[in-house]
Amino acid sequence: MKRRSLRQTQIIYSIVIVLGVILLSVFISSILLRSLRNTTESKISYFVAADAHQMELNVDNYLNSVQQVTTLMFADKDYYLYDATDESLSEYQKIQMEEKILNRIVELGMINNFCDFGIVYSNDKTAGWISQVTGQMFKEGGIYSYFSALIPDDNLKEDAWTVNVLDNHDRIYYVKRLNPNAICLLSFYISELDNVLVVPGELSDMTVRLVTMDNYIVYSSNSGEEAGTLDPGIVDIIGDEVGITAINDDYLITSNRVKNGWKVICSLPVESIMAEQVEATKTMILIVSIVTLVMLGIMLFVTRRLNTSVNVVVDDLDYQAKNDQMTGLLNKSAFRNLTESDLQSYNGKQAIVFIMFDLDNFKQVNDKAGHKVGDEVIRRMGELLREVYGVEGAFIGRIGGDEFAVYKSYNDISREEAEQKIHDLTESLYDLFKLHFQEECEKYGLTVSSGVLVAGAGDYKFDDIYQKADVALYISKRNGKSKPTYI
Repeated sequence: MKRRSLRQTQIIYSIVIVLGVILLSVFISSILLRSLRNTTESKISYFVAADAHQMELNVDNYLNSVQQVTTLMFADKDYYLYDATDESLSEYQKIQMEEKILNRIVELGMINNFCDFGIVYSNDKTAGWISQVTGQMFKEGGIYSYFSALIPDDNLKEDAWTVNVLDNHDRIYYVKRLNPNAICLLSFYISELDNVLVVPGELSDMTVRLVTMDNYIVYSSNSGEEAGTLDPGIVDIIGDEVGITAINDDYLITSNRVKNGWKVICSLPVESIMAEQVEATKTMILIVSIVTLVMLGIMLFVTRRLNTSVNVVVDDLDYQAKNDQMTGLLNKSAFRNLTESDLQSYNGKQAIVFIMFDLDNFKQVNDKAGHKVGDEVIRRMGELLREVYGVEGAFIGRIGGDEFAVYKSYNDISREEAEQKIHDLTESLYDLFKLHFQEECEKYGLTVSSGVLVAGAGDYKFDDIYQKADVALYISKRNGKSKPTYI
């Protein structure tokens, strides 16, 4: 009886010990899980916010490129002062002016995938190209009054962006006032933003949206999300705030405002952030319940594993925040930051070099061979620039669709020596370009133009040298393309 009672006591004691070990393991595991969760959320939040900020910059750069096209209409007063409603002009004068305007529009728009690019006058007469889709929406007239009413006031050079024009969900329209009786109208497919708002592979569950000030969804990376108003649940979390990162039990959300007042909103399900951690913790708790020492070892292993996973995501996001995904070159923001930093840190620089490159007739490649071939041309051009200028340790960046830039400073050679070295490298680039892109040159007339700035010692600002190289590039393109211009 006593032996049986002792046996029962041992069993009860063992059960108590086992339950104690299990409870202790669960308690320790819960603490570790909470700590790991907080650490992971903090790190992922930071880098999701960094990636969202990069997308904001990408959208701003794209909108800037659109606005710059229309801004060039102000280069000659004949373009923006002409009024098709002016009865004092003869028909011949009108025809002459409209032909001149059309030539200018074709010249500015040929390398862009615009659906509409033209001028609309107060009598609804148009110059340039207005697509059949837009024309059909206003077949009864009223195109001028509709778009003119979007502009804040009648001051010259005021502009506006709009979507969902007469229930058309496929295009974004941009309108800019030229004179009291004329506006410049431009549109492009919303799908063009697929190349601007690219979701990183490590965050494939993240949804990126571009929304208007009243929370209408202009674009969503989630193909299953229809155009309409932003989910009220997301609106409740972020409200009207921008430049923030917020998290609840379901989503991690960032909100950033772009230059035209719209917002880039990114949302990532919390469960996708924590999926690996949750599975690892389940295994950890099960094993620790059996034996505390083994469980503690597995906990250390899982901790290292999770930290490694987070570090991989951190490294990948850091790389993507600085580099263009297609070419591996610096993106525009990183290129500018590195160049500005080098310009500001004077270390006995004797000369600086800044080069702008632009692929001539690149639109022909996209139009005739498709964007996949066009993307391959961009990637190969990046490799060619890296092959030629990388040996110099230069900063090489992709700063636009088919635009590239190179910056290098010299501490040990004079301006004249730097000019000769860059001249030789640039001539080498043109020779290699003809060799590597022979097929594209013959089929599509693909060439490359460049503007080369070489300057001696001095106090330089990024915007100043960028503008000078850009002017040199414009001279190259104006004088027949396929050549460098040195200044």
